[in-house]
Amino acid sequence: MSEGLPVVAVVGAPNVGKSSLVNRILGRRRAVVAEEPGTTRDRGYARAEWAGREFLLVDTGGMEPAARMGLEALVTLQARVAVEEADVIVHLTDARTGPTEADAAIARELLRSGAEVVLAVNKLDDPSDDTERYRFYALGEGEPHPVSALHGIGVGDLLDEVVSRLPETTPPVEEDLLPGIAIIGRPNVGKSTLLNRLLGQERAVVSEAAGTTTDVVESEVEVELDGGLRERFALLDTAGVGRRAHRARGVPYYSALRTGGAIRRAAVSLLVVDAVEGLVAGDLQLARQVEEAGRSLGVLLNKRDLVPASRLRELEEQAAVRLPDLKPPVLAISALTGSGVEKVLPFAAGLHRAFTAKIPTHELAEYVNRLTADNTPPRGVKIRYATQTGTAPPRFTLFATRPGDLPENYLRYLENALRERYELYGVTLKLKLKSSR
Repeated sequence: MSEGLPVVAVVGAPNVGKSSLVNRILGRRRAVVAEEPGTTRDRGYARAEWAGREFLLVDTGGMEPAARMGLEALVTLQARVAVEEADVIVHLTDARTGPTEADAAIARELLRSGAEVVLAVNKLDDPSDDTERYRFYALGEGEPHPVSALHGIGVGDLLDEVVSRLPETTPPVEEDLLPGIAIIGRPNVGKSTLLNRLLGQERAVVSEAAGTTTDVVESEVEVELDGGLRERFALLDTAGVGRRAHRARGVPYYSALRTGGAIRRAAVSLLVVDAVEGLVAGDLQLARQVEEAGRSLGVLLNKRDLVPASRLRELEEQAAVRLPDLKPPVLAISALTGSGVEKVLPFAAGLHRAFTAKIPTHELAEYVNRLTADNTPPRGVKIRYATQTGTAPPRFTLFATRPGDLPENYLRYLENALRERYELYGVTLKLKLKSSR
């Protein structure tokens, strides 16, 4: 995400306050925080700065070194990958529980790695009494730094120690924010499996349990376009959003908020639909979020290996009928086997081209003239001129006599013709009428 920046990973046992510390350092709610352990599962990356030094801050799930199977083992694997990437590791512990066996196992693992480790003891909320931190010398990681992520106590001193250990790096060149591709869908439809396929690595935790991803996971990808050109995108994996997410509490509620933010941030959203279950109300709700955000949408029919071709054709027709204002293109894939996955990024790049399309004025005006000549507007209305007045999504203005008399079905005819001629599928076309006077 930020080439050239040193990496600082925050690791520790479950529920010691890692995400709270990350939010405190960033000065905003970047990570989902809740009372129950296991809220963070994937690695979350964000740029941070302290004392003039920029670095990439990595939030991780709770490490459980003894776990050998199941979700705990997968989350621990994600944390271990973060440890391998990091230049400095903040090992966060909990003063209220004291040094636990899990803390000791993590400390042994970190010391064996040879990495730069800074030990922090969280939940010391009284700045006049930090005696509980002395028990953590037993972990063998050096000075235990007292902090309160909740109140911000000691965080500045901790960051002073962290940046003092960062390697010298060349400051990265500032770049424009990459256009985003958000992978969205209901819980357990295969979003994280698809992400890992696209990246060729275990970037996101994948489990049979629904709702494994609770935050937005961001990675950078490069797509080869026609003519050998290449374009970079930010790929966003999101939490599964259930039909009643707006009524949910705690983690599901905040995860739904994060997903909504990813939809607004991304130029393209790829809606992953379970081909076995079909297009259901939860899918349509997510599609409406994309439409209301004014972004572009493509539909990925996952698990195509489990249904006949006739079922895929039926779902493609359903998407066109039930999402008429977007008319999203549809691609059938199997994230599990990898079938069709090689087409996903070019598919998304095509949606981005439609979203940012710019049509020369003379070409557009001539085409609309041909359309009106082939199918004359009713009630004596004459469309004299057409021009594109915006992109992302494409917006057009038609100058006509008596624009208020132009019926909705004629506007739909023009919209469909423009969509087909310029391949503007998956975007909401905005046609505005003005008086030619």
